[in-house]
Amino acid sequence: MWSDRYNYLNIQCDENFCQKLDKSVVAQCLLETEFFKQTNHQSFTNTDKFPWVDIVLVETYNGNYSSSANVNQFVTLVAIVCSKGQNIDQQIYIDTFKQIANKLNWKLYLEEDDYGNENIEL
Repeated sequence: MWSDRYNYLNIQCDENFCQKLDKSVVAQCLLETEFFKQTNHQSFTNTDKFPWVDIVLVETYNGNYSSSANVNQFVTLVAIVCSKGQNIDQQIYIDTFKQIANKLNWKLYLEEDDYGNENIEL
């Protein structure tokens, strides 16, 4: 749901996580934007050029995940949490993450909207 403070977006192949990509390919795609920096083996955050964001690269088969000390080689989901502050144009997030999804030949999804609809392709 678009909570009062955060937006939850996902980049994935489809709703069933049917394709996995090498993590290095996904990481490079994020880093090339110069909007994100890597904080550990599976997490990224924003640089000073971009509004607050937390990104986790995970390999999941059903959408469930947690941060882990275990290094994953593949990614089936790019989980994104971003700020929903009134002073932040949300289109910046959507446009940026759509471009990344397109580069990966995946799709960008809104986890849940204000009406309870889930996995909305943007």
